[in-house]
Amino acid sequence: MASTPHISRYWSWHPDSTSAKTAVERVYGSVSAEIVDGGLPGGTLITEGEMAERLSVSRTPVREAFLLLESQGLLRLFPKKGAVVTTPNPAETAQLLQARIMLESRAVELQTGTGPSATSGDLATLLDIQRDAAARLDVPAFARADHQFHARVVAGSGNPIIDDFYAQLGPRLARLTCLTVRANTAELQRFVAEHAQLAELLAAADHRGYEALLQRHVTAN
Repeated sequence: MASTPHISRYWSWHPDSTSAKTAVERVYGSVSAEIVDGGLPGGTLITEGEMAERLSVSRTPVREAFLLLESQGLLRLFPKKGAVVTTPNPAETAQLLQARIMLESRAVELQTGTGPSATSGDLATLLDIQRDAAARLDVPAFARADHQFHARVVAGSGNPIIDDFYAQLGPRLARLTCLTVRANTAELQRFVAEHAQLAELLAAADHRGYEALLQRHVTAN
């Protein structure tokens, strides 16, 4: 039996099916995007056969993709019935945000004082993308740039283990962003403003200030 790929290495939103490396990646990318965007809301039942037909693949890559999605907390599998999209609950959300704060704060602490890096320029570009998405009220595009912003900060630590752990949380964090922003689009502007402040604190090597603002940033809603 083929080994299951490490999904955190290639998780991305709306991947180009023509460039995806494997059928598992294509299925995973398509289904995870629908869950994160809200096209497949919590409680929705999906089956291997349904997805195999829709994506023109066999059931085997669908089964592997479903297992990956279950490992990330996006699906619950029921043998011979299918899979149900999970619904975030308050306890899980609080735990997820705690993990995010812990990983990102440590990543920032590791990289502050290490000298100039490409992180600041990357964050500035992502901020521009966020501002454009916010102006258009494009929630999926904004949530994608939001995830990329924080993932880039974490990647700046130079610790691939922290990077992998954070990537594993990526889809669930992005789904929370979509849910939050759809419930109140005014949050778009708050997120953009606070991201700009976070970028400034990172550039100033103020990891304590960064952690304090990050705490408010993710728990204010």
